Amino acid sequence: MFPEGGIGLGCAVLQSPSWTLEELLKACHGRLLYGESQGAFGSISTDTRTIKPGDIFLALNGETFDGANYVHEAIKKGAACIITEKVPEKKISAPCIIVSDSLYALGELAKYRRRLLKDIKVIGITGSSGKTTVKEMTAAILEHQGEVIKTKGNFNNLIGLPLSLLPANYCHEFALLEMGMNREGEIARLTEIANPDVACILNVHSAHIAGLGSIEGVARAKGELFRGCSAGAKVIVNLDDKRVAALSEVAQGTKITFGLKKGSFVRASNIVNQGVRGMLFNLHIGDEMGQLSIKALGLHNVSNCLAAAAMAHAVGVSCTDIISGLENFEATTKRLEICTNSRGILLFNDSYNANPASMRAAIETISGMREGVKVVAVLGDMLELGDYSLEAHQEIGAMVAGNDFNYLLAIGEYSKIMVEAARLAGMPEDKALSFSDRDALAESLEQLVSDQLVQKGDLILFKGSRGMRMETFMERLLL
Repeated sequence: MFPEGGIGLGCAVLQSPSWTLEELLKACHGRLLYGESQGAFGSISTDTRTIKPGDIFLALNGETFDGANYVHEAIKKGAACIITEKVPEKKISAPCIIVSDSLYALGELAKYRRRLLKDIKVIGITGSSGKTTVKEMTAAILEHQGEVIKTKGNFNNLIGLPLSLLPANYCHEFALLEMGMNREGEIARLTEIANPDVACILNVHSAHIAGLGSIEGVARAKGELFRGCSAGAKVIVNLDDKRVAALSEVAQGTKITFGLKKGSFVRASNIVNQGVRGMLFNLHIGDEMGQLSIKALGLHNVSNCLAAAAMAHAVGVSCTDIISGLENFEATTKRLEICTNSRGILLFNDSYNANPASMRAAIETISGMREGVKVVAVLGDMLELGDYSLEAHQEIGAMVAGNDFNYLLAIGEYSKIMVEAARLAGMPEDKALSFSDRDALAESLEQLVSDQLVQKGDLILFKGSRGMRMETFMERLLL
């Protein structure tokens, strides 16, 4: 694969990283059941649908699937080596490595590769909201500085992060890795695997409370990133979030602060909301300053820019290059993505996911863009909030009314709670409606348009947790 001393063999050779049998055994702490070394194997795959001849098939064993059932299919597709927890029923025609825990083995393989790539700068990003946006903002900066490998989408868990890191080779100068979790210990393990040179906790909000019990539990779980970093790491601290600031107190590494709060090393001033054109502000990095215009909506995206700028600064990028990179940033799909339908109505697709903080940010952003036009909120449940679910949906309903939305159409288990709170906060009963049937909501929304109660220039926000698929309602208005 790579020489132990860490000397690269040239990008042409390393575009498709390879492994020897000896390296696999060493990295995953496995036992060779049978088979012999056959030179170099290809990449590691956990999916027989994408496996290529010469690849290594790692048979993951999960709660709802068992990769060991696909070993023979992997061999048929050209797998040259198998890593599995279970001895195959029939002997296979390739080396077979037995491991005690396939998920742990996957992480150990990625950890081994990361340790060999001594010169790559690994950046770990976690937070309750904004991880993917900040990752893409940071990538927009770093892609002009060198080769970047990054998490695809939100492939950020104990399976996704190793699979994102495994393709790294000596051509890559930066690895941008999201770190997600829904229970304690996950980020600690991801940090162990990635050994980040730069670590950022964006924020701590009420998300995944069902698995963590409380926002304090969320904070402890997120804090595993700072606690697991080496003394040589650079720690990116959001001074606007008191929980993040507190978590940073145990970090060993050099701290770089960001935020809207005075005293932040990376900060913003003279912020101007340009509506659908995005945000304009002055970016300060220490004593340096430059004006920045971003094609992303809302004050929360100014904060996201500051986080990305702080991470880019941590790996040596100049203020000028940071501004240039951020100005090239394009908002990712389903994150306040703007579409205009044939009637000229502006549709804001923020359906990728939702928690109370991101829901508040979206509502404030859309409300702040109204200039003599109507605004409509089409909202779905925020999932995985546990005991906080009732209170959280009440708060969002009241906030929609408090921000003078003309209509609220809500769907899901907590839609009635949201609508009742909006009505108690002053929203007329006929303007705040809850639905249990998806077609009924879609028809009501279409009726608003056909009756011209919502017209050209008006704004409609679509937001809910991923499982609510709120983008499907927007798509009806684009037909």
